[in-house]
Amino acid sequence: MKYYAGLDVSQQTTSICIVDDEGSIIAERKVASCPDAIGEALKPFAVTRAGLETGPLSVWL
Repeated sequence: MKYYAGLDVSQQTTSICIVDDEGSIIAERKVASCPDAIGEALKPFAVTRAGLETGPLSVWL
């Protein structure tokens, strides 16, 4: 099964929503807005594609 992630980034935290290829929500998490924390949250799902909100923090992440 394929998993997809949506990330809503703010300065302190990032909200992550994981959905499967049928659109069912698999997980929702809020983590610190740093690459390591986001990577650890996504790791168990082997995400096929991630969508990232555009904004000033997008380039850094």
